[in-house]
Amino acid sequence: MKKLTPKTKKNISLRWKIGLYLSVFSFVLVAIVFIFQAILLEPMYEASKKRTVENVSNAVVNVVKEEDDVDDIEQYINIVQETNETCIRVLRESNIFPGTYEDTYFESNNGNLGCRLYKMSSNEILTQIANAENSGKGEAMVVQDTNLITPTNGERFRNITSTRIINDHDGNKSIVMVYSNITPISTTKKTLSMQMWYISAIILVAVLVLTYIMYRTIARPLILINQSAKSLPEGKYERITVQNYREAEELNDTLLTAAEDIQKADKAKRDLIANVSHDLRTPLTMISGYGEMMKDLPEEKTDENIQVIIDESKRLTALVNDLLDLSKLQEEKIQLEKENFDLTKVLYTQLQKYDVYHMQEGFVIDTELTDEAIINADMKRIEQVFNNFMTNVINYSGDKKHIIVRETKTDDT
Repeated sequence: MKKLTPKTKKNISLRWKIGLYLSVFSFVLVAIVFIFQAILLEPMYEASKKRTVENVSNAVVNVVKEEDDVDDIEQYINIVQETNETCIRVLRESNIFPGTYEDTYFESNNGNLGCRLYKMSSNEILTQIANAENSGKGEAMVVQDTNLITPTNGERFRNITSTRIINDHDGNKSIVMVYSNITPISTTKKTLSMQMWYISAIILVAVLVLTYIMYRTIARPLILINQSAKSLPEGKYERITVQNYREAEELNDTLLTAAEDIQKADKAKRDLIANVSHDLRTPLTMISGYGEMMKDLPEEKTDENIQVIIDESKRLTALVNDLLDLSKLQEEKIQLEKENFDLTKVLYTQLQKYDVYHMQEGFVIDTELTDEAIINADMKRIEQVFNNFMTNVINYSGDKKHIIVRETKTDDT
């Protein structure tokens, strides 16, 4: 039964991801603006008016407590009223008729015509004062509907009245009242809602333009680099001109370096295979030559010749292991096992293997070796190098078949 392999889900391209992320961001942005303009506008507007009334009330209370000049206080109150679009009234409890209150400032109501506080009846004022007394803090803020209705949608106007009970500069019980209208903003909300359509359209166009720009500057260089990198396994990579941002340039340089490293590794692999193949020829020739010699000449079936075949078999195994261990060369992890040994002795030992060429093919091998040459190196690699030299000499000596192996000591060795 054929085994079914699950299909891997293909990821969307960077171009579409950029567009998707920008679209989500734009949707969230429009939603936030809509929430603040359509839902939170009215409560935030009312909270702002309350803070204004509270700040004005605090300012007037401080002035009434600290100042004793009536003209200065009236001038200050006028400025605060005009600046904050509020109405202010300060009352003082009568010394003659306790429980009744009279205006401390603006006794002629100059500058306060139309102010709702100056049109309140005595009962309304006493109600506001009672609210402040019952609060336990000596202050109260009341938000209530009025009888005024907007002609467009029938929405009622609202107002805020702050009442605070204090002692003035002279120690008299005084009442500071601050009043402000809360204008209906339903028309404003409709206008803002209409603007949301235009804002959404503008943001949509901006998203499309920004997606295109980001694709050209961010995604496209990566796409070109990706296309060029597909030939990287072959050691080929065409450099892409990238000037948009540093990360793409670094990626481009990294892939270019990787391509060069792959080419070097492939060349090193080919060279290694060629060298090892060349090295394999020597022990195989030795084994074959000594085997044929012992077959043709029974008296040559000696322990020494058999040992040569065994030694060459071991060297052949070592060469095969080197051939299979290409990863060490690619990762530059070949370790040299250095030791002190007599090079002259090693050369004599290796030259014994080539006696078969003298007996079968008539090669003459003369040696000019020193008595002793102690060196520090990897014996295995030295033997490999020497056998490479001998193999090359045998293969390219021509008809002379005369080989001289000379070992020379120099002053710096």
